[in-house]
Amino acid sequence: MPDHLTPIDPDTVLGLQLEHFADMAVTAALWLVRESLDAIENKTAFDPDPNNIYRVLGRPPAVRVLRDLTEDQRHDMFVEGFRNLGNPGGMDKAFELSLSHYKEMLWEAFRTRWNSIANG
Repeated sequence: MPDHLTPIDPDTVLGLQLEHFADMAVTAALWLVRESLDAIENKTAFDPDPNNIYRVLGRPPAVRVLRDLTEDQRHDMFVEGFRNLGNPGGMDKAFELSLSHYKEMLWEAFRTRWNSIANG
């Protein structure tokens, strides 16, 4: 083990945190849209099942729905998606803090993650 540790750059940590939030938020928005489409198709009440959050089946229609939104609307869906996760590992406060203090950086992380899904 080294005698000294390299200090961690706070901007690097923040960037990694925002990337993680973006990944979770985009995944959660896709889940909410997919659950909504399922409720419409099955003529049932919209009651998102958290057990389906990582379900891949039905993802392309959800991507198309989100692709048809404006960027602001899509980002609103990402935020609501994250908020609907509950409190994953106590991260809700950190997410809300990032949203209020680092919104532009979070939006850029949303763009990056969304583009990797929508175009990949």
